Amino acid sequence: MSEKVTFKNNKGYRLAATMIGLNKGAIRPVVVFAHGLNSSKESPRNVTIAGGLVERGFCCFLLDFTGHGESEGDVSDISVEQFALDIGASLDYIESVEGVDPVRIGICGSSMGGTAALVRATFDNRIKAVVLRSAPAEGYFEYAGKIQIPVLIVQGDRDPILKESRILYEHIPGDKKLVLIKGADHLYSREEHIKEAREAIGQWFSERLGLDTGPGTFRDRRDAGVRLANPLINYKDAKDVLVLALPRGGVVTGYEIASRLNCPFDVIIVRKLGLPWQPELAIGAVAETGRVVLNESILSAYGVSEEYLEGEIARQKIEIRRRISLYRKRGKIHDLKDKVIILADDGVATGATMKAAISTLKAEGIKRLVVAVPVAPPETAAALRQDVDEFICLETPRDFMAVGAYYLDFAQVSDEEVVEILEKSRLREDAQTHGFSF
Repeated sequence: MSEKVTFKNNKGYRLAATMIGLNKGAIRPVVVFAHGLNSSKESPRNVTIAGGLVERGFCCFLLDFTGHGESEGDVSDISVEQFALDIGASLDYIESVEGVDPVRIGICGSSMGGTAALVRATFDNRIKAVVLRSAPAEGYFEYAGKIQIPVLIVQGDRDPILKESRILYEHIPGDKKLVLIKGADHLYSREEHIKEAREAIGQWFSERLGLDTGPGTFRDRRDAGVRLANPLINYKDAKDVLVLALPRGGVVTGYEIASRLNCPFDVIIVRKLGLPWQPELAIGAVAETGRVVLNESILSAYGVSEEYLEGEIARQKIEIRRRISLYRKRGKIHDLKDKVIILADDGVATGATMKAAISTLKAEGIKRLVVAVPVAPPETAAALRQDVDEFICLETPRDFMAVGAYYLDFAQVSDEEVVEILEKSRLREDAQTHGFSF
């Protein structure tokens, strides 16, 4: 949904803005976009970033500052301070809009609009998180030291103001992050650079502002990963931590965890063994090391034959070999010895696949094993908790039905998506090795 709105600023000028992603049947967090000098709410870069946020469940407010676009005012009215006042007028207006959560407001400011966002965020407690994209801060560094909310700086490494952004970052206390977009100039002239910025900004606001999914429900696997990362924050930046995910759905969730903890990411391949007439009901699982874990109670209850079991194990081993060949471009799994392993999935039901992965990892000389899942039935959660050093589970509904019932979007994850995520993770690790921050 897109809607054009107008309101007045402190000087009585009519300001224009466009709201996108507003759903008056739900309460959404909102991000206000503050454009740069001689730009407008139609900035293709801001429109692209806002579109990514709307896909994640946000509402976005794209503003024309005084003397820009469809807003009133002239050149003499244009300044960083006036832009900051215009942001305040925008927040006043937003508070009256049905469908916007007034306690989950972020600002995404670019260039001069970013400097104005920095100024406003130091004293307006309605703002809960801010992103500064290529914001010239010389002369405004003093404001950075006063800011008390999370700040993300997104900066092209070929932008002339790169040095300013590094100084700005050093002045900011508390929760902060600097993302360098390799090869990007001040205007993010190449499409891949603005897409990279969009992804970083989307992740930041999703984590800091959250999404409206309702109690006990996750928007999608990415949202689940974002929410799982919070109770794991003590592992952030630790050199001996490795996040492993169970493909395919768990890869989306696990990657979000690894990204936020700033640690390496890989998959551990385990295949469920299913009943012949009900393949989703696990009678056991087999791991890529060859280890087999069986659910003896289900085997006995359904009278599964030895012949079927051997055939099912053989079939799943073939699939494991296929996935190893497809997913493991690096040749083999990360070194596991003496590592703290965070094992992630998008949820568990019987727990058979997870138990096979746990047994496999315990045999590899790891230091500590943490299992992190969004949802599980209480009895499965209790059993898994006994098998690991730490168990993180966000939801344990007593009337558990199926993992997918606790997601608004539980679309199947393809092999292609898994390969893409693993490649993205490898690029992130390579970039960090060469000194780039993600």
